[in-house]
Amino acid sequence: MTVLSGCSDPAPPPVPPPSPKADPEAAQQKIPEAFDAAKGWTAVGADGGKLADPVLAARVGAVLFAVPSPDGKTVRLLAKDEKTGADRWTSAPVELPGEESGYHDVATRLFETAKDGKDYAVLASTGLEGGDAVNKAKEVTHLDVFDLGATANGGKAVRQIAIPVAAGRFTVQDGGTALVEADRATAVADVSTGEVTTYDRSSPSLNAPKPCEHAIGDCNLNLSVPGATARGPLVQGFRAFWTPGGWFSGDAVPAGAAANVGSADVRTYGTPDGKHVLAAWPVEDDATARMWAVHDAATGQVQASVRCAQSTLDDKESRRAGPFLDAGGRYLVAGRAVFDLEAKKGYCFAETATRKAIKVESVDPDGIAYGASESPVRIDLSTGEAKPLPEGTSAPAAIDQSVAVIDKDSDGVYVYPRR
Repeated sequence: MTVLSGCSDPAPPPVPPPSPKADPEAAQQKIPEAFDAAKGWTAVGADGGKLADPVLAARVGAVLFAVPSPDGKTVRLLAKDEKTGADRWTSAPVELPGEESGYHDVATRLFETAKDGKDYAVLASTGLEGGDAVNKAKEVTHLDVFDLGATANGGKAVRQIAIPVAAGRFTVQDGGTALVEADRATAVADVSTGEVTTYDRSSPSLNAPKPCEHAIGDCNLNLSVPGATARGPLVQGFRAFWTPGGWFSGDAVPAGAAANVGSADVRTYGTPDGKHVLAAWPVEDDATARMWAVHDAATGQVQASVRCAQSTLDDKESRRAGPFLDAGGRYLVAGRAVFDLEAKKGYCFAETATRKAIKVESVDPDGIAYGASESPVRIDLSTGEAKPLPEGTSAPAAIDQSVAVIDKDSDGVYVYPRR
């Protein structure tokens, strides 16, 4: 009898992915020394043209792009491997709503979010649909949702969410939440299910959870919904903000601040994680300064605050007009104010007697921030110390555990590994 052994030769080890070829153009760019220029790549499309407006999807290790067709009527999503620049997939074309007067009032935007262990890309577009020689076209906003873990080459969106309004602004938060702001209402969509809740700004359901009278009227005037929380919508009212049936900002005013000083009123912003609320509170002695505070979205209580000579985040020239988080979720950036959510500490990089103003553009997982004054700078958030980068250096637009994305607008997008 021949006895066969239960052992066999071990399976050969998996073949490692090919290393990216040297990219001379990427290697020539001046970047911070924390990243390896020799191993970077240039973002180009199938036609060899340079791509624009990257979205770093850190959880899936990809850089996403929305690539328009030559006639501007459709868009394809393109996912590139963040380490090699190789194409992972290109979606089927997504038809955009029609344009009024030959252009879209609000640009088509690409976002990423996650919920219940799934990562999504959301293509938000707004315009007109339908209409003919007799019937008028109707306003519409589309949210085309792609499952980043399941989309194959030529794949289609897992769902399209159609909202019958023209958007004035798009915001996407983690937890699969997308907000579409229109003239008189805000629609909040769950991109994982397609469910949409619309909040009319005149609805009593948005009113403050307690009486809040002013000399003229009360705080339930000019309501808006700048964010979403686990407790429901974040509501901005007149000189106050709150969650309906929950907490009220008047019970959580940070030390040294007030809801109103002269013509300045407190203003709130939603944050990407939905767990925090950002607010800019007026101060008594300086009309240009605010007490910037991070509030717990569940209770309204102040978690960190810092006085800073910055009155608003409405910078239309910025790639990120609202607050954003680093890839690890520890640092919340609001223009010239930065918060370490773990240490519950705020930093202000506005102009001082000895330092020029710095606007922070990105933060790496180790707490090193990059931004711009008259030229790019590097900031160690453990100390708050800022140092200039060598002349001509490009500061990253986004950073995760593995790479940094350099966005030079029309001059190209470049991605580099961390050293």
